Amino acid sequence: MYAGQPVEDRQRQRRARFLESGLTVFARDGYANSSVGAICKDAGLSSRQFYEEFTGRESLLLELYEQIDRESREAVAATIAEHSDASAIDIIDAAVRAYIESIGRDPRKARVALVEVVGAGPKVEKFRLELRRAWGALLASAAEDAALHGEIPPGDYEMRVLAIIGAVNYVVDAWSGSEPRQPLDDVIRVLRRVIMGAVTA
Repeated sequence: MYAGQPVEDRQRQRRARFLESGLTVFARDGYANSSVGAICKDAGLSSRQFYEEFTGRESLLLELYEQIDRESREAVAATIAEHSDASAIDIIDAAVRAYIESIGRDPRKARVALVEVVGAGPKVEKFRLELRRAWGALLASAAEDAALHGEIPPGDYEMRVLAIIGAVNYVVDAWSGSEPRQPLDDVIRVLRRVIMGAVTA
């Protein structure tokens, strides 16, 4: 116990504060221009406490990125599963909405996961490619299911999925950081056309 609170709880809260501040600082200043000092100042904690939790900015970025990506991928996977009997267009609309709701509503998340991780270093880049492969497998599987039901033509979806990932992320990043934002339904309609074009061409 420390100050009437279990030590483990205090550590979890402290780590959460550093993650929240990392999200803010990386999005505001850019990962390349950020510093441990700025993160500690935003969190109201010391650098000693920071290094008890993380080895440096890179490890904080990796944890943030993994968390954001996992939450958004789980949201999309759950939505696809829930709409397994729906049409391909309805699945696309629901999955895009789930993705945007997860990653795009908070501009900081979109900025960190879609922009700041790019070129952040060899370790981050390797991890980014691993996560992109995971997204590719999820989306290719959904496309193959739609092809089995005769809604889209069969084919090799590997390159198509990469094109879809790039297009969706570019649009979501632009939408998330814009002011005022376009209506979400308009964004979904645009991305639906892009995705259907990629998988039916």
